[in-house]
Amino acid sequence: MLQPIPTESPNSRWPTFEIEFIVAGEPEQTWERLWDLDRHTAAVPLTVVTGGPLALGSRFVGRTKFGPLHLDDVMVVREWDPPLRCVIEKVGTPLRGRIEATLTPLGTGQTTLHWRQSYAVARLPDRLVGLARPLVRLAYAHALRRITHAADTTSA
Repeated sequence: MLQPIPTESPNSRWPTFEIEFIVAGEPEQTWERLWDLDRHTAAVPLTVVTGGPLALGSRFVGRTKFGPLHLDDVMVVREWDPPLRCVIEKVGTPLRGRIEATLTPLGTGQTTLHWRQSYAVARLPDRLVGLARPLVRLAYAHALRRITHAADTTSA
């Protein structure tokens, strides 16, 4: 059952941002692209996403690596209502947060993607982390557009 998106993050002090844009394709197609972890790996520089297939309770990890340094972003699917809504919780250290993704059909072969995310970084004050919000939002918007973009299947 589709539930309304809460107006506050699990921790109301955590920085939160929202992204909304129209995607070519019906919700079913958009959902498949959005939750294809290989697409996340291809869209996010220096990051490999492993786990899946995704379903309620699934764990998956985005590992970002730069030389010998790495950061694991451990996530768990908390709600799974294909092809309309998903809630992901970031449960690792140092990254915490919550993602709420909602797809709305437009009836024209297009879908609206609404992405709401709150985030925190261990040992850093939420106000300091919040200063990065515009950059974090921009990076996610860019990645989400790449992930959900329908590949051109026409031949030349």
